[in-house]
Amino acid sequence: MKHLVLSFLIINLLLFLQACSASTDTRYETENDHTDVEPTDTVATIQEDFDITPYRIQIEIEDSDTESEGITDVWYQYESLQDDSISGVNGKIIGTVDGYRVMVLVTDNMEEANSVRDEVSSRISRRELYISFEPPFYKVKIGDFTNIAEANDLKFKLSQLGYTHARVVQETVNLFE
Repeated sequence: MKHLVLSFLIINLLLFLQACSASTDTRYETENDHTDVEPTDTVATIQEDFDITPYRIQIEIEDSDTESEGITDVWYQYESLQDDSISGVNGKIIGTVDGYRVMVLVTDNMEEANSVRDEVSSRISRRELYISFEPPFYKVKIGDFTNIAEANDLKFKLSQLGYTHARVVQETVNLFE
């Protein structure tokens, strides 16, 4: 009797497993297996008939007289970040405070740092240009800002001039009288 029940369970288990298995007869077929379908050689061509010219915007640029006035500053008509009384041009350092500077370049070449400092000095009207040496790198930094918004404004101007790697760094800055 024991053998009869055991064989009955094994037969039912095998039938159950066969019924639950998925059919794989078409799962792994490729396109080459279907030989009864003929490929078509017709290619659909799309012809564009849309004309964009009526939707174009006409841009009119007014002639500027700034060249005739002899303006050489790149940031003509932008308000300066600081006035000359506190920019260090004629002032004396009276102390230091935590603030911000804009770092333009980090390099291990002192000549490159000096040339970038000179280049930046000729392109902007700021006088606070610093080269600091933190071994093994020379860092070219600009400004003595106590307000991060002013430092970000200078960073934006520098990025517009092509110094895309400029970034604002927190540092101890000089205060001028």
